[in-house]
Amino acid sequence: MNPLTFGEYPESMRINVVNRLPRFTTEESYTLRNSLDFLGLNYYTANYVQHVSEAVTDNMTRSSDVQAHLSIERNGVPIGAKGGTEGLRSYPQGLHDLLVYIKNNYNNPTIYITENGM
Repeated sequence: MNPLTFGEYPESMRINVVNRLPRFTTEESYTLRNSLDFLGLNYYTANYVQHVSEAVTDNMTRSSDVQAHLSIERNGVPIGAKGGTEGLRSYPQGLHDLLVYIKNNYNNPTIYITENGM
């Protein structure tokens, strides 16, 4: 969402992904900025997130770039009711929180929920 709203990747991505992240020219950045007509959002589940203190520095991938461990359980308690597929949990508050986050951080775009987990 950052490139489509602000014309550039967030600083955390630029720091973590470094040379694997494409660079926008000034013209591309200008063209991307506020170019979003609407957002089609697929939401399936939520996860607990824990920071990984020792970041992967060799053979980095899109999975290791976030420097976090994702889990559907914390202290043995699942984040929500079991969904239709293993690993998916029903957590409606997560969808609510995501919609509020997008509204507050990305200029309140029109959002169509195109898929959901339950």
